Amino acid sequence: MLLPPLYAITDRTVSGLDDVSEIAVRLFRVGVRCVQVREKTMPDRDLLGAVEAVRGLAPADSAVLVNDRVDIARVAGVGVHLGQEDLPAAEARRLLPEALIGVSTHDLEAAGRAFLDPAPDYVAFGPVFESGTKTLRSARGIEELSRVAAIRTKPLVAIGGITAENLDEVFEAGADAVAMVGGLLGAGALESNARRVLDRIRIRRPPGRIYLVGFMGCGKTAIGRRLAARLAVPFVDVDAEIERTSGRTVRALFEESGEPAFREREAVFLAGTESLADAVVATGGGAYVPEANRRQMLRLGRVVFLDVPFPVLRERLREKTDRPLFQSVEQAARLFAERDPFYRMGSLRVTLQGNETLDEAADRVLCALESPSLAASSG
Repeated sequence: MLLPPLYAITDRTVSGLDDVSEIAVRLFRVGVRCVQVREKTMPDRDLLGAVEAVRGLAPADSAVLVNDRVDIARVAGVGVHLGQEDLPAAEARRLLPEALIGVSTHDLEAAGRAFLDPAPDYVAFGPVFESGTKTLRSARGIEELSRVAAIRTKPLVAIGGITAENLDEVFEAGADAVAMVGGLLGAGALESNARRVLDRIRIRRPPGRIYLVGFMGCGKTAIGRRLAARLAVPFVDVDAEIERTSGRTVRALFEESGEPAFREREAVFLAGTESLADAVVATGGGAYVPEANRRQMLRLGRVVFLDVPFPVLRERLREKTDRPLFQSVEQAARLFAERDPFYRMGSLRVTLQGNETLDEAADRVLCALESPSLAASSG
């Protein structure tokens, strides 16, 4: 069982939000894929409703758990996280044979016993640092976490005082995932907090080459720049590189040499991206149409099709005069219809409505890359 590297825990007080499902859905949208509902003061009826609501909103690749309450987990059809004073994991497993079950531990000896117990799927250890939400136990520290990691036989979740600033040392100590409350929910800034944490995790796992394809005006350059910045990898705009090295605009090159000659030049630049181990590459609107280019990109990395409705593209293109193949809205519509089937060949399709912020669009691309089986694709 593989846990996502970021494990979120709800807390209405810390987040400043009364609705648990709002906390969860805002985290899911950014890319969080494991949420534990921990609301100890909520009446049972309300807790059950909140857990069921979170389960209903969760993407298919997500894990949802409830803290302590095996009965709620059984009724709601979710996993459960157990403290050392809760129902033993073996009894929980008997009641929840297929559910995700985790247990908390606070010292090396208890962690060792939990790793040997076949009932739980993962073991949480902490608090690693002083926690702002649980103050009953003192921090165990990175060295103790390292000792626990050295004996682990199933996924290890570090918890307690973890933030974007210290999570690198937590992972380097051997944790497989980090559970966070204040570091994610603080000040109600859920999206920005989660992006910062997720991106630091992603930077630890180089993405390889990502090729953005799609029709003119779909946002390949703007979204590509934001993706590259968040992943801390080079950004390559193929059209911009061609213009820089030739000293001519793409439109001028089309007019002087014709489209076939431009496509040959484009293919050379695409081949040159092989020299970059990791990069985000924005391609021209027609770059993915030639079969040789498609094969090249699919061989070198992952291809993401930014699928934006044509009416949105039409409005964006009305003021553009630098597009070499844009002559009129009618001509653009015909070109869009011709190219659309090619964009779908072997790519991950990310559907955008055109009103997303750059970070929201980047979130969708990153989620598709991290869960390709759930992204719209064809091949």
